[in-house]
Amino acid sequence: MRTGGYGDERYQVGTIMPIVGRIDASTVGQLRDQLHSAVDGGIGVVVLDLSDVEMVDAVGLAMLVAGHSRALRAGRRIVLRGTPPRIARLLHATGLDRVLTAVA
Repeated sequence: MRTGGYGDERYQVGTIMPIVGRIDASTVGQLRDQLHSAVDGGIGVVVLDLSDVEMVDAVGLAMLVAGHSRALRAGRRIVLRGTPPRIARLLHATGLDRVLTAVA
């Protein structure tokens, strides 16, 4: 994880969390722990950089939604950045594009 600025001034970024590979049943435990630490240990928006994510399964989607809920309870937001087109289509097909905020 690294902290720093983000080009869109609408969001005051507290943490940028790059994710590489898969968000699935085999990786979700570690990712959930990292996401909880990012949400609980900082301020501002948590940006999940998905530009190097290959795939997301149902368990991964559930982790993103649970992380979103945790962030809201903490007075924070999660923003998805660099979402690959196939994952953006999955978010749209499941209606999660209305729940999770994605930016370019």
